[in-house]
Amino acid sequence: MEKSNESNVGSRWNAANLVTLSRIVVAPLFLIFIFRDELWAKWTAGLLFAWGAVSDYIDGYLARKYNMSSNFGALLDPLADKILLLTVFVSFVQIDLVPVWMVVVIAAREFLITGLRQIAQTHNLVIAASRAGKHKTISQIVAISFILAIICAQATVEAYQGRWDVFIARMGSMGEWINNFVWYAPYWLMFYATVMSTVSGIDYFFKNRFVLTGEYPEKR
Repeated sequence: MEKSNESNVGSRWNAANLVTLSRIVVAPLFLIFIFRDELWAKWTAGLLFAWGAVSDYIDGYLARKYNMSSNFGALLDPLADKILLLTVFVSFVQIDLVPVWMVVVIAAREFLITGLRQIAQTHNLVIAASRAGKHKTISQIVAISFILAIICAQATVEAYQGRWDVFIARMGSMGEWINNFVWYAPYWLMFYATVMSTVSGIDYFFKNRFVLTGEYPEKR
């Protein structure tokens, strides 16, 4: 838990925060392309998410190396992550790639933690990202990256080889193995991401329970 202090961080709109903001801009662009049938659109959606994932490390690097850390950035960073990741998950539900209950659990966790952060902010406190929270984000990025890789692979096959199911059938037993892997791997990766979301949410509330009880630690 950190006490709010913006006196030594300079402009809110520094390079690190602008990189963070780019993840919010990427979210609607991702939706535009992921629902298009063209091969280039699927790959563009994948590249947009790749930038969103990479930018999460770039903004942290810039903030640490050039002393651009700020409470504004600490609040904007998880918000940008939530907007981008939930946008992608909702699109996956729409195209029937992810069970809706998983996205509901993940979204509920994000809204609850956001509420906790807002309550803390009213007392000039910022809840910093925890190790469990970062692990949760990584698990979600891995799941999304794998699913997008499948989407792009299937779109590429259908653009140059014809229907995916016919292409798989021509591969015999190897094709059957690939099809099963493509079918089940995303589910279990998403299941793990959902479990990590739940665990990290419980961890946040336990470590910061005084935000709800009102027994705040003394400010230094």
